[in-house]
Amino acid sequence: MRRSRSGSLRVVSGVALAIALGAVPLAGQEIKVGGQVSFGDDADFGLGPRAQAAVPWVAPGVWVAASFDYFFPDSGLGDPGGDYDYRELNVNVLGDLSIARATNLVPYIGGGANFAWQEVPSGSDEGSDDGSDEGEGSSESLFGLNLVAGFRFPLVGFTPFVELRYELQGGGQLLIAGGILLP
Repeated sequence: MRRSRSGSLRVVSGVALAIALGAVPLAGQEIKVGGQVSFGDDADFGLGPRAQAAVPWVAPGVWVAASFDYFFPDSGLGDPGGDYDYRELNVNVLGDLSIARATNLVPYIGGGANFAWQEVPSGSDEGSDDGSDEGEGSSESLFGLNLVAGFRFPLVGFTPFVELRYELQGGGQLLIAGGILLP
């Protein structure tokens, strides 16, 4: 039986997130949680939770943002069952840009790490004489870097956001994400 490496990568990712969010006492952090919807040029539609924590001890307007997206890709592999699974964990450091503000629009830029997991079931191997086991597919864990640019719209009681994320290696795609964060 083939064992996936994604379990240990999930543990490492969870520890990294806990360290990033727990670096200062919670009383000193502004924490926002919510959800997001993502559209990627490769992985199609995804959705998942997002959390952001201010890290004012680094500099005013600096945030650590973590998100997990479960994507629903069209595999393009002749997979009528849609069993192709793709997930991402992103941990980014974001910095607000200081510009003259006529509105409550807050632009930001940043970068960070991208951890992606994909599982592709084996295709129908009828007539295949390569000796491969028909029941096994392939599972892969990927690591990459992100470049991020976006806007937050702080309102009373919630904060909508829209961002563009370019993934170098790892997920290797261009995404647009949007969502709402609650205080």
